[in-house]
Amino acid sequence: MKTLFDFPGGVHPPQHKQQSNPGKLMDLPLPQRLLIPLSQHIGAPAKPLVKVGDQVYKGQLIALATGAISANVHATSSGLVSAIASFPVAHASGLDAMCIELETDGQDTWHPDITTANPGQLDEQEIRQRVLAAGIVGMGGAGFPSAAKLATDTPIHTLLVNGVECEPYITADDTVMQIYSHEIILGTKLALGLLKQSTCKLVIEDNKPQAIAAMLQASAGHDDIEVIVIPTKYPSGGEKQLIQNVTGQQVPRGKIPANLGILCQNVATMKAIYDAVYLGQPSIERIITVTGDGVKQAGNYRLRIGTCADYVLQQCQAEQPNSQVIIGGPMMGFQLPNTHVPLIKTSNCLLVPSAKALSDASPAMACIRCGQCEIACPAQLLPQQLYWLAKSDAFDKIEQYNLMDCIECGACAYVCPSQIPLVQHYRYAKGMLRQKATEARQAELSKQRFEAREQRLLDEVTAKEERRKTRAAAAAAAQAAKRASNTEQADPVKAAQARLAAKQKTPAHDTAHQATLANNSATNEVSHKDLKTAAAIARTKFKKANKAYEDAKAADHEDTDKLQTMVHDLQQRSEQTAQALAEFESQVQVDPEAEKQAQITWAKANAQVRKLNKSAPDSSTPDDEKAAHKEALQVAQKNLEQAQAKLDHIKNSSKEAQS
Repeated sequence: MKTLFDFPGGVHPPQHKQQSNPGKLMDLPLPQRLLIPLSQHIGAPAKPLVKVGDQVYKGQLIALATGAISANVHATSSGLVSAIASFPVAHASGLDAMCIELETDGQDTWHPDITTANPGQLDEQEIRQRVLAAGIVGMGGAGFPSAAKLATDTPIHTLLVNGVECEPYITADDTVMQIYSHEIILGTKLALGLLKQSTCKLVIEDNKPQAIAAMLQASAGHDDIEVIVIPTKYPSGGEKQLIQNVTGQQVPRGKIPANLGILCQNVATMKAIYDAVYLGQPSIERIITVTGDGVKQAGNYRLRIGTCADYVLQQCQAEQPNSQVIIGGPMMGFQLPNTHVPLIKTSNCLLVPSAKALSDASPAMACIRCGQCEIACPAQLLPQQLYWLAKSDAFDKIEQYNLMDCIECGACAYVCPSQIPLVQHYRYAKGMLRQKATEARQAELSKQRFEAREQRLLDEVTAKEERRKTRAAAAAAAQAAKRASNTEQADPVKAAQARLAAKQKTPAHDTAHQATLANNSATNEVSHKDLKTAAAIARTKFKKANKAYEDAKAADHEDTDKLQTMVHDLQQRSEQTAQALAEFESQVQVDPEAEKQAQITWAKANAQVRKLNKSAPDSSTPDDEKAAHKEALQVAQKNLEQAQAKLDHIKNSSKEAQS
């Protein structure tokens, strides 16, 4: 006897299973119009491969999966593509989505590429490719692409095949198990082969005796497949509740079943895997329960993907085909905004309650804090607190109460004596949280793009400046080397030093020498001028070479050492020239004309200083003008000091010469 466990909470609503005659499968005439949505799965919508006016065939690929989490979409019959546009779809939001509209030709001709295969002659990669190409998604309601689920890198030791179908009224999976039990087992064997080293537990509720018998018979002789029967309790078909019911393990918050080494698939998904690998047929049809007191011909129907709900309800003689129609079960389904919407791969039921059942619904009343919702919650949440937070739009705080763990099973709303539509409030809050998370991600991406752009621009400016410095350093180095290599024909420094040495050898009282100096004043003036020019040139060469050396050093130029030696030599030359000039000026007699010129220079410098002092800026003057005035005053004062020093030197020299 297999040991079973239990999960907290749960309810036991009326089943109403026999109303749709489980185990009996019916077909409807092919509709003249099929509306095939591009997004029938979790993940990115498929990309259309056809255009308006194209002739397509049954099973032909008409939209390609985009990304790892996506699924291919195929034509579910042969005909012409009449439109590719937005149409209303079966979604609680009532929003439109991109669809491919197909006008069927009535021939229902298969595409020639649809071929059968023997799995024994296919390797693992070929089997995976067939599952991927078929566009199979989880048919239990979630719609996760099956190929991506079976390609998990996490080791899987247990494959749970879900045949529980705990939702009231729905018997689609029950019918699949009764009619296609052998195909389900073969599809399960294929999945086990892809997962490697795994065993299967096929789980069914005890309210499906015919399905249990069929699956036990089909699985006989397959030691790696075990059929497990569990008590009827809603929502035992939920993925996390099923795992806890069978294994006693709980999926940690924020994790998935694969983290426990468990993978869950629906029985209809296993049948679709069989069709894809054995028959080569893509996912283009499924069994859907059409039931409710408002349907005269309730039952399970094999329907093409893209068949519109209003066509199905009309064929089944529903009393209210255009209003009050629920897609899915009464617990987790939602009312369609209108019935002109297509059925997709995850659709499993169209429920039309009677007018009497709808009239019994009372408006929501105030919460009386009875706590029944908390007892019924299988996720062990606080539904009452979540309701108040969702109602007050406290989205930041509601996350602390683990709203995203809610599976929207509707057990809390089912037991609520105030008939509060709790699940609708939770769905609204979840949608707002997802929207805020999307906006936050977009804002972060925008910030990253802006920062990357700013850094790129800064890097470009920095690189440009480095290139400029490198070119300047190289040019300065080349210029300095060129100037250093050009030896002057006459060196005024050495000439002045020679004249000074000759003078020092002559006695100071030698009247003949003094007369020579007096008679050759013109010569002295020329020599003094040449020496001053040489000193200025030496200073300029030294400054330029030193600047080139600093730039080359900053740019890590290869000529840095060479420039450093050149700077040292030019510095010594400048000092020698300055020393020679000073000695010359202290020993030669100064021409009166030079003194007059010095007085004029001093007078001009003094006038400039007085003018700048007189035009000093006030507090209202802009800062840049103040700075410019200050700098000009400093330059003028420096010029005045130099002029004063030169004038004093000339006067002192004249006095010494006269004495």
